[in-house]
Amino acid sequence: MARSTPERLRVTAAYAATYTPALGVARGEALTSHHADPDNAGWRWTTNAGGLGGWLPEGLVQDGCATEDCDSTELTVAAGEFVTLVRRLNGWSLCETATGTRGWLPDSHLAPA
Repeated sequence: MARSTPERLRVTAAYAATYTPALGVARGEALTSHHADPDNAGWRWTTNAGGLGGWLPEGLVQDGCATEDCDSTELTVAAGEFVTLVRRLNGWSLCETATGTRGWLPDSHLAPA
């Protein structure tokens, strides 16, 4: 079976991470889902038991627990950098840099390489 080539993307505009520290959650972890993001459909402000919050995908919290592992880390990148696409979701892309750092970037800042 042939492996597909990972999709490389070019960063079209610089982006700086806005929320630090990021919220990383494990499947089954107790979470509280709050308000929807007014600027990015499909994302909800979510907090863990310690009060740390971050934007996570809607539907990730069911019955007060995470349904899967997830991390809200955003990348800080410069225009012209290249990243590898890991996952697309609700107008954002989880990407990996050449040094192996993973984080989310808005799709509006990315174009095919």
